[in-house]
Amino acid sequence: SYYRQNKTGTLSSSSSNCRIKIDFSAMLQTDLTTGRVRRIQRSTYIERSMVSYGLLDRSILTIYRIQNLDLWEMYCRKKKQLMRIQGVKDIKERRLFHGTEKKNVDSICKYNFDLRLAGQNGSSYGKGIYFAKYATFANKYSKRSTDPFPVDGRKTQRTQLGSTKIMFLARVMIGKSTAGHSDFLKPDHGSPENIHDSCVNDINNPNIFVIFDPNQVYPDSSSYYYYYILKPAVQLLASVNDYIQ
Repeated sequence: SYYRQNKTGTLSSSSSNCRIKIDFSAMLQTDLTTGRVRRIQRSTYIERSMVSYGLLDRSILTIYRIQNLDLWEMYCRKKKQLMRIQGVKDIKERRLFHGTEKKNVDSICKYNFDLRLAGQNGSSYGKGIYFAKYATFANKYSKRSTDPFPVDGRKTQRTQLGSTKIMFLARVMIGKSTAGHSDFLKPDHGSPENIHDSCVNDINNPNIFVIFDPNQVYPDSSSYYYYYILKPAVQLLASVNDYIQ
């Protein structure tokens, strides 16, 4: 990676809506458009933490960092739109999990999550795209597969222990949340106002989030892991570094 080649240098990246600079010596990221500076931490893997109710850390097979400039531009544009409409300097974002099946991976990486498929696994809190705070919950919606999984580039490898599953870690613009309902087609269902940006299962202690606009989501990374679980599990809580591989 660029970091390994130049640990004290800087790296700039730009698109039509986003311009950032990363200073590796100071480990700082600067948004050249807004001037916002934040500290970054290099990480090449999903960090495992928060024990009980989840997956074994040793069951993770491979993790992919997704870099899609088109999707990132749309995400940035949506964020700026919401900040302008709401008159705020920032929008609340979360890193959340989404379990799916292998046949959907390429489409999600290229075109983002598809709102037209909403409701296939239920719609308790609205007819949108569902994300979970905990990997253990997203795991319920990840379909088992015995197909080979990718390891390096286009190479594939067959599993030796049971089936594999796929899970995404996404950057989700949750903004202002409201309690969801199965009939909702948007957060402020039945109202001409657009005060809220997402729906949740519990407004005081949310762990399920529903998004109705795919541009509020950027798929950060995907991970393949064994379905074969050997003991009461360890939960995954991911921390994937921004912009650095």
